[in-house]
Amino acid sequence: MNSPRVSVIVRSVARESLASALASLAAQTWPNLEILVVAACGPSHPPLENHVGPHPLRLVTSETKLSRPLAANVGVQAATGEWFTFLDDDDEFLPEHIANLVDATTRAGGARVVHSLAQAVFNDGHREPFGQPCALVELYTRNFIHLSATLVSKSLIEAGCHFDPSLDIHEDWDFFLQCAQCTKFYFEPIQSYLWYVDAGSSGTAGGRNHDPDRFVRFRDRVYEKWQAKHEALIAQTEPLLQEAATAAQKEHWSEALAEIEKVLALSFNDPWALNVRAMVERMQGHSAEALATQALATQIRPYDPAFLCNLGQLYLEQDNREEARACAERALTLQPDYPPGRRLLGQVNRASLHDTAV
Repeated sequence: MNSPRVSVIVRSVARESLASALASLAAQTWPNLEILVVAACGPSHPPLENHVGPHPLRLVTSETKLSRPLAANVGVQAATGEWFTFLDDDDEFLPEHIANLVDATTRAGGARVVHSLAQAVFNDGHREPFGQPCALVELYTRNFIHLSATLVSKSLIEAGCHFDPSLDIHEDWDFFLQCAQCTKFYFEPIQSYLWYVDAGSSGTAGGRNHDPDRFVRFRDRVYEKWQAKHEALIAQTEPLLQEAATAAQKEHWSEALAEIEKVLALSFNDPWALNVRAMVERMQGHSAEALATQALATQIRPYDPAFLCNLGQLYLEQDNREEARACAERALTLQPDYPPGRRLLGQVNRASLHDTAV
């Protein structure tokens, strides 16, 4: 494997936690790394050493304070790596984080954004994974990717992607949407980034770092900015999805799959297309493929009880009652009176009672 250079951009306001963030970068196992600390607090930022561990460090100074998007743009313009990522000055990478992401690029099939899970750490000590596989149509509605859990090709900056200075927050979400117009995303289900959720001040995270009014105000700006693109995508894919569903009902499997492929070419990882594909694969007797496809669709729409019940039905057909029950219970947690969820749970209970009786 070659050894591409990776730039890590730290937007710093000189918090005390910067030392811990830089220590985590010093420990990175990936050898070809440069660290860029952007002085977002302006000229008051203290000087830094020119290395952290074995990795070169450069302080990118500024005569004025920089907003989050402006500091990000300064960082990516200064970066010399083929790939770049970000680390906030109050978070940390585990030692293998960059190496994990670079390794994932070899499986990415040309995708120019590789992303993974964040390990969200709360002040009360509990931890939760944050993130999921990316689908373009879902990205228009919400952000589920953390900037520090990504590796982004510098070629996307050269293609015109940038951080919108008008967005005080959600600038990362908007940036991902720009990238998604140019490339597919590749997901690697690893958790080697520690996101200290309560520590920041953006208002976009959880715990104490959540400002609902600010969150909604800038979220709606992102919605407005991308509304036309979102609506155009739906207008293109909905007729194809309907044709796929109609063909599947007639058991015209090859025709249904051809329409699904058209949708996925327009809308990568489209969960509705994956949902229909799983149904077709099931009807063709390809149970393992159907389960994998439906599992991906459900990862993309984890809040959708219908997708959960479809997945649970496939688990039940493979006699995996534990997973089938979990799907039914999650669906009923999301929507307590959801009839398919109650039916699925009843099927699981009857199967278990039958075994007990035998």
